[in-house]
Amino acid sequence: MRINFGGFREMRKQIAIIGTTLLFCMIIISGCSEQKNPVISSFEAIPDEIELGQESQLRWNVVDATSITIDNGIGNVNLTGNKTITPIETTTYTMTAKSASNTVTASVQIIVIESSEKPNISMAQSEFYIEISDTNNSRLNQSRVFIIAINENTGENQTSALGPSITDGDGNPKILGVGDAITFRNLSDFQVGELWTIQMFYKGEMIGQCIFKNPKGPYDTPIVHIIQSRSSVTIIRIINGPLEQTSCSVVAINTTSGTNQTNAIGATIVDGDNNPTLLGIGDQIIFKNLDNFQIGDQWTIHLLYQEDIIGQCSFTNQGSIILIPT
Repeated sequence: MRINFGGFREMRKQIAIIGTTLLFCMIIISGCSEQKNPVISSFEAIPDEIELGQESQLRWNVVDATSITIDNGIGNVNLTGNKTITPIETTTYTMTAKSASNTVTASVQIIVIESSEKPNISMAQSEFYIEISDTNNSRLNQSRVFIIAINENTGENQTSALGPSITDGDGNPKILGVGDAITFRNLSDFQVGELWTIQMFYKGEMIGQCIFKNPKGPYDTPIVHIIQSRSSVTIIRIINGPLEQTSCSVVAINTTSGTNQTNAIGATIVDGDNNPTLLGIGDQIIFKNLDNFQIGDQWTIHLLYQEDIIGQCSFTNQGSIILIPT
């Protein structure tokens, strides 16, 4: 009896080929499934040293990451990008780049230099609040500024009783500046005509003071200062905010005839501070139909909040001539 081994040899050969092919495929699949490490190619701050109130820009480039975040309130960012920031003190920013199984970080520091000159703040009472009128060009970290209120008659410290606080009036809530205001939460608890010496301190030193007289209200009534700026009206100061923009409206009264021409000139509020929900400094009142009127026509612009007038200014149609009122 003869046994044919040729068939077995051929089968062994085919099995070997199949095994080699499977092994090769497994190596390829393993290589494809291997996760790459994210790489932070660059992460820098330009400039990395600024004076208080100045801007710096974070710039970065990252590859092979599925998510990237930067701390200190910046949050999620793209693989490549930049972000303009205004830190109020020396701050380290850390970037975290992640893939499915790996995480890498990088950090940059921005040094914030404060002026060595002692600040000198000028302020005066305006209606039922105090307005800052000059800061001798010194930029101050607003979080380090605090207020003391001394009763003029008794000499008693009544800061807590009055509840003074600094509110933003110049569009920069982090840096104290001209137009910011000191408001009082509890004036209604005191008699009309009571006097206080209001002192402002910075880093333990008094940097300004004025006399404040209780006018008996209107306390929490919002007040918005608006001015003509070219062909629109711009909000430059808000006292007792924030205000919901949907509750605000505009009325335009023809100065000569007394006619309500709000619709005729197309007066509407538009976002100018990147916050369409709340009314803020930089928001504007624009006019869509000024071309239908004569150059020199004038209106009184009323800004209303829940039907109460909270601010007003005069607006003059300047046609093609663009002027900035003094």
